[in-house]
Amino acid sequence: MRILIAEDDAALAGFVRQGLQGEHYQVDVVEDGEQARAMGSEFEYDLVILDLNLPKLDGVSVLRHLRLKRPSLPVLVLTQRSRVEDRVQCLDTGADDYLPKPFSFSELSARYGRCSGAAICPPSQCWWWKTFTWTGSNTVRNAPAGESSLRRRSFRCWNT
Repeated sequence: MRILIAEDDAALAGFVRQGLQGEHYQVDVVEDGEQARAMGSEFEYDLVILDLNLPKLDGVSVLRHLRLKRPSLPVLVLTQRSRVEDRVQCLDTGADDYLPKPFSFSELSARYGRCSGAAICPPSQCWWWKTFTWTGSNTVRNAPAGESSLRRRSFRCWNT
Protein backbone atom coordinates (compact mmCIF):
# COMPACT_ATOMS: atom_id res chain seq x y z
CA MET A 1 0.00 0.00 0.00
CA ARG A 2 1.35 3.42 -0.96
CA ILE A 3 0.50 6.46 1.14
CA LEU A 4 1.08 10.18 0.54
CA ILE A 5 1.53 12.39 3.59
CA ALA A 6 1.01 16.13 3.03
CA GLU A 7 2.34 17.77 6.20
CA ASP A 8 4.48 20.90 6.63
CA ASP A 9 5.68 19.99 10.15
CA ALA A 10 8.80 17.92 9.40
CA ALA A 11 8.93 16.31 12.86
CA LEU A 12 5.30 15.21 12.71
CA ALA A 13 5.63 14.00 9.12
CA GLY A 14 8.70 11.98 10.15
CA PHE A 15 6.83 10.45 13.09
CA VAL A 16 3.89 9.39 10.91
CA ARG A 17 6.19 8.18 8.13
CA GLN A 18 8.22 6.07 10.55
CA GLY A 19 5.08 4.49 12.01
CA LEU A 20 3.64 3.69 8.59
CA GLN A 21 6.92 2.28 7.30
CA GLY A 22 7.07 0.16 10.44
CA GLU A 23 3.79 -1.35 9.25
CA HIS A 24 5.38 -2.01 5.82
CA TYR A 25 3.71 0.76 3.85
CA GLN A 26 5.43 2.76 1.12
CA VAL A 27 5.30 6.41 2.15
CA ASP A 28 5.96 9.68 0.31
CA VAL A 29 6.00 12.99 2.18
CA VAL A 30 5.40 16.46 0.74
CA GLU A 31 5.49 19.70 2.69
CA ASP A 32 3.23 22.05 0.75
CA GLY A 33 -0.14 22.04 -0.98
CA GLU A 34 1.19 22.45 -4.51
CA GLN A 35 3.36 19.34 -4.11
CA ALA A 36 0.42 17.45 -2.59
CA ARG A 37 -1.86 18.38 -5.48
CA ALA A 38 0.76 17.37 -8.06
CA MET A 39 1.80 14.09 -6.42
CA GLY A 40 -1.77 13.08 -5.57
CA SER A 41 -2.82 13.63 -9.17
CA GLU A 42 0.21 12.13 -10.88
CA PHE A 43 0.99 9.00 -8.86
CA GLU A 44 -1.12 6.04 -7.73
CA TYR A 45 -1.73 6.21 -3.99
CA ASP A 46 -3.97 4.07 -1.83
CA LEU A 47 -4.42 6.87 0.72
CA VAL A 48 -3.58 10.55 1.25
CA ILE A 49 -3.07 11.88 4.78
CA LEU A 50 -3.68 15.61 4.39
CA ASP A 51 -2.99 18.57 6.68
CA LEU A 52 -5.19 21.62 6.09
CA ASN A 53 -2.65 24.29 7.05
CA LEU A 54 -0.20 23.79 4.21
CA PRO A 55 1.93 26.54 2.63
CA LYS A 56 1.41 27.56 -1.01
CA LEU A 57 -2.02 25.88 -1.31
CA ASP A 58 -4.32 25.05 1.60
CA GLY A 59 -5.48 21.51 2.29
CA VAL A 60 -9.13 22.16 1.44
CA SER A 61 -8.09 23.30 -2.06
CA VAL A 62 -5.95 20.17 -2.42
CA LEU A 63 -8.92 18.06 -1.31
CA ARG A 64 -11.21 19.70 -3.88
CA HIS A 65 -8.65 19.11 -6.63
CA LEU A 66 -8.16 15.45 -5.65
CA ARG A 67 -11.92 14.87 -5.64
CA LEU A 68 -12.10 16.19 -9.21
CA LYS A 69 -9.06 14.29 -10.52
CA ARG A 70 -9.12 11.13 -8.37
CA PRO A 71 -12.59 10.76 -6.85
CA SER A 72 -11.98 7.26 -5.49
CA LEU A 73 -8.71 8.14 -3.71
CA PRO A 74 -9.25 7.92 0.07
CA VAL A 75 -8.26 11.10 1.95
CA LEU A 76 -7.81 11.30 5.71
CA VAL A 77 -7.53 14.87 7.03
CA LEU A 78 -5.05 15.21 9.92
CA THR A 79 -4.98 18.79 11.20
CA GLN A 80 -4.79 21.25 14.09
CA ARG A 81 -8.22 22.57 13.14
CA SER A 82 -10.75 21.06 15.50
CA ARG A 83 -13.81 23.27 15.00
CA VAL A 84 -17.00 21.52 13.94
CA GLU A 85 -17.24 23.87 10.93
CA ASP A 86 -13.85 22.71 9.66
CA ARG A 87 -14.75 19.04 10.05
CA VAL A 88 -18.07 19.51 8.29
CA GLN A 89 -16.47 21.48 5.45
CA CYS A 90 -13.88 18.76 4.81
CA LEU A 91 -16.35 15.90 5.03
CA ASP A 92 -18.74 17.75 2.71
CA THR A 93 -15.85 18.39 0.31
CA GLY A 94 -15.13 14.66 0.17
CA ALA A 95 -12.74 13.74 2.96
CA ASP A 96 -13.16 10.14 4.05
CA ASP A 97 -12.22 10.88 7.64
CA TYR A 98 -11.03 13.73 9.85
CA LEU A 99 -8.62 13.42 12.79
CA PRO A 100 -7.70 16.52 14.81
CA LYS A 101 -4.23 16.92 16.33
CA PRO A 102 -2.96 15.92 18.82
CA PHE A 103 -3.62 12.26 18.06
CA SER A 104 -2.33 8.83 18.98
CA PHE A 105 -0.72 6.71 16.29
CA SER A 106 -2.99 3.79 17.19
CA GLU A 107 -6.05 5.93 16.40
CA LEU A 108 -4.48 7.13 13.16
CA SER A 109 -3.73 3.52 12.25
CA ALA A 110 -7.34 2.48 12.87
CA ARG A 111 -8.62 5.40 10.82
CA TYR A 112 -6.37 4.92 7.78
CA GLY A 113 -7.21 1.24 7.82
CA ARG A 114 -10.89 2.15 7.68
CA CYS A 115 -10.37 4.76 4.95
CA SER A 116 -8.24 2.58 2.72
CA GLY A 117 -9.97 -0.71 3.35
CA ALA A 118 -6.67 -2.22 4.50
CA ALA A 119 -8.27 -3.75 7.56
CA ILE A 120 -11.02 -5.30 5.45
CA CYS A 121 -9.29 -6.30 2.23
CA PRO A 122 -5.51 -6.76 2.27
CA PRO A 123 -4.04 -5.78 -1.12
CA SER A 124 -2.11 -9.05 -1.33
CA GLN A 125 -5.28 -11.08 -1.76
CA CYS A 126 -7.93 -11.39 -4.44
CA TRP A 127 -11.52 -10.90 -3.33
CA TRP A 128 -14.85 -11.67 -4.97
CA TRP A 129 -18.18 -9.88 -4.79
CA LYS A 130 -21.01 -11.36 -6.80
CA THR A 131 -19.42 -11.62 -10.28
CA PHE A 132 -16.78 -8.94 -9.70
CA THR A 133 -13.13 -9.66 -9.03
CA TRP A 134 -11.12 -7.18 -7.01
CA THR A 135 -7.35 -7.56 -7.22
CA GLY A 136 -6.31 -5.16 -4.47
CA SER A 137 -6.16 -1.99 -6.53
CA ASN A 138 -9.04 0.46 -6.80
CA THR A 139 -10.18 -1.31 -9.98
CA VAL A 140 -12.87 -3.96 -10.16
CA ARG A 141 -12.43 -6.32 -13.09
CA ASN A 142 -15.10 -8.37 -14.84
CA ALA A 143 -17.78 -5.83 -13.97
CA PRO A 144 -20.71 -5.81 -16.42
CA ALA A 145 -19.43 -2.64 -18.09
CA GLY A 146 -15.79 -3.82 -18.14
CA GLU A 147 -13.92 -2.12 -15.34
CA SER A 148 -15.03 0.37 -12.77
CA SER A 149 -13.21 2.26 -10.07
CA LEU A 150 -14.56 1.74 -6.57
CA ARG A 151 -13.32 2.55 -3.12
CA ARG A 152 -12.46 -0.62 -1.30
CA ARG A 153 -15.02 0.10 1.37
CA SER A 154 -17.74 0.69 -1.23
CA PHE A 155 -18.64 -2.95 -1.21
CA ARG A 156 -18.43 -5.84 1.21
CA CYS A 157 -15.60 -8.29 0.58
CA TRP A 158 -15.47 -12.00 1.18
CA ASN A 159 -12.26 -14.01 0.96
CA THR A 160 -12.34 -16.81 -1.62
